[in-house]
Amino acid sequence: MKNLRFEKLELLSTTERKGRTVKFHPRLTVITGENDVGKSSIIKSIYWAFGAPVRMHPEWLKAKVKARVSFTIDGDRFSIVRDGTAFGVFDDKGALLITTRSVTSELGPFLAKLLDFGLVLPNKSGVTETPPPAYMFMPFYIDQDSGWRQSLESFDNRGQYKNPRKAVVEFHSGIRPNRYYVLQARKAAVQLEITELGRDRQVLEKAVAKLNLQPAFTGTEFTELEHRESVDRLLLELRDLRAARLKSAAELADLVDGRELVSEQMRIARLAMEELGKDYAYASKAEAEIFCPTCGTSHHNDFTHKFSILDDREACAQFLRDQDDRLVDIRKRAEQVEARLSGTDALIEKVSGTLVEKEGDLTLKEVIENASANMARGLFDAQLEDIKAEVDKRAGEIVEIDAEVKTLDDKKRRKEIEAYYAELMTGFLRTLNVQRIDLDSAIKIVRKVNDTGSDQPRAVLAYHLALMKTVFRFSSALTAPMIIDSPNQQDQDATNVAAMIALIMSSRPDNGQTILGTVGLHDQKVEDGEVIELVDELSALSSDHYPQILDTMNPLLGML
Repeated sequence: MKNLRFEKLELLSTTERKGRTVKFHPRLTVITGENDVGKSSIIKSIYWAFGAPVRMHPEWLKAKVKARVSFTIDGDRFSIVRDGTAFGVFDDKGALLITTRSVTSELGPFLAKLLDFGLVLPNKSGVTETPPPAYMFMPFYIDQDSGWRQSLESFDNRGQYKNPRKAVVEFHSGIRPNRYYVLQARKAAVQLEITELGRDRQVLEKAVAKLNLQPAFTGTEFTELEHRESVDRLLLELRDLRAARLKSAAELADLVDGRELVSEQMRIARLAMEELGKDYAYASKAEAEIFCPTCGTSHHNDFTHKFSILDDREACAQFLRDQDDRLVDIRKRAEQVEARLSGTDALIEKVSGTLVEKEGDLTLKEVIENASANMARGLFDAQLEDIKAEVDKRAGEIVEIDAEVKTLDDKKRRKEIEAYYAELMTGFLRTLNVQRIDLDSAIKIVRKVNDTGSDQPRAVLAYHLALMKTVFRFSSALTAPMIIDSPNQQDQDATNVAAMIALIMSSRPDNGQTILGTVGLHDQKVEDGEVIELVDELSALSSDHYPQILDTMNPLLGML
């Protein structure tokens, strides 16, 4: 189990040229002050620095405050720096361990490894993942804004998982130890691997079926090497014949195109001849002068003009005769090419026939096809066997995981932890004078706290303190400082507020740390702790602290 403690918080606003340093007592730090002095902004900044979603004041956001938290994990010192969406984690010598802008995919897993936080949850896609830092600190934080309305709901934006409460409580309380969730994560990964292997197997099986990779015969089989020389010769001959056929086919295509072109030209010439014949017939009957409506000119309709029409018509006729001769030539050449194609096809058929020529009951083609099929099928079978072996291996791993998970899901341990929590919860509810709550529901560790009015905040506090002490007693994962902001909610009377503050201080575990923000202590004395009083209204940061903090944080900010 890892124990997290906070040593110091440094806040810096280069926009306002202000800063503040808050040093935390190892056991108890109480931050007091009237409303609007910035208690909550300072407290929220602690977990904000770790990437947990908290609701900051608009003026605080406008100041673009950067934060650095110095902390220890089992005595080893680290610090985390946040500037907007950029994060950096450093060791005690200032060496950068990680810098990122992604909380869920990078910062969360890094902090989880650092804090031995093994909880995994299924995301909306059904893939298990390490949840972001808010889930590490959920039992240890009661926020001023939303934390008092319901237990474990102090952080914003927790909708990425469906009903995570049960898993969070069972993990942190130790009902299901850290190892349980490590195994569950491994099991999910193995199951995903089996699914992927199953897809690969289906692809291979479909390929075998589609290609029909079955041997063509089962008698005495010749190897490919025995027929290599004849196969090579036949394939070479086939290649040359097919190349010649392609050349002849291209030549025939050109001839066909030429024939179509000549035929079209002849069609146009015949049309021209027909029109010229009509022109001559008209000219023969017309008067000496012919007016052209197109150009507006009168033309002499003499013998020369009529002869020119006949001359044009004769030119068309000659063109038709020439093209007819050309068509005859094209037809002859086409017949020659078709003859060559037929001859080539005959040769191709003859060579192909050699491949199916019988050698006893066995054909050369069958040998080749069978050898290829056997070779391909052998490769596929080998891959299928490899996949089967991998699936069997992973199935065996799942069996081992399930066996170990069963030993970790200990009913006796669960009852012990639930009984411990129930006893604490009952005592804390009595101490805080919460009388109208459904006790049967309240003492169940995974249930929500359901009460009304001023009793609800006190019931929420009882739940968090009982859960926190249960975590410190039974958890195999992490423990963190208990941060409680502004317990005086829903107009608590002086007696109840005093009881709340007294219980917060008295319920601290021996190796725990508590940070409390409150307007006043209500006559409660702080022992083994420190009180920090804020007095400047609307100014949690100070220009006096700015130069020193800037000097300390600037080198780290430059590394983000």
